[in-house]
Amino acid sequence: MKVKEILPTLEGLGWLCARDEAGDYFCIININGVQVQVIPSIGKRSDHFRVSLMPSVSTKDFTAAAAFIMGEAGDHEPIIVRNGAPEKIVHFSLGDIVRLSQDAISWASAQDIRKGLADYRSLPTEAKGAMPLRHLAALAIAGDVERLKSYKISFEQGNRLGFVPYIEQDMIERALLIAQDVR
Repeated sequence: MKVKEILPTLEGLGWLCARDEAGDYFCIININGVQVQVIPSIGKRSDHFRVSLMPSVSTKDFTAAAAFIMGEAGDHEPIIVRNGAPEKIVHFSLGDIVRLSQDAISWASAQDIRKGLADYRSLPTEAKGAMPLRHLAALAIAGDVERLKSYKISFEQGNRLGFVPYIEQDMIERALLIAQDVR
């Protein structure tokens, strides 16, 4: 069985499935204001399948803020990700997908979005990868105008505060616009 073959089952359970820019499938469902995304993965081995949905949670506000700050469209910017090992399944069936979907939703419902956002707000400016963007988005939706203004002033003075190269002054300015609007 391939990922493409399980998509109708996920869609039947209420997930909206699509492909990202790299061609990988992902599915999103909204549960009580929380955006849950899964990235299905199926690996065939000689005597079993290795299956994972790799769920993550976010909110529409956080995703929209990150997209606006980045200046690009975005479907899902994760706040919390479950990076577990794939499950080994000998006799893989669509029933397993239903169970894994329910498990992903149950896991997502148990996550503390506020704590995840607080963790992003407390990141150092020297954070790597996607973390600086998430840091700015978390500050923006929290309305932290003061901190974002201090970042803007530092950038204007030539001090990048250790931010990774892709973080530019206009991104901080867009984060500040959101924060001012939140207040």
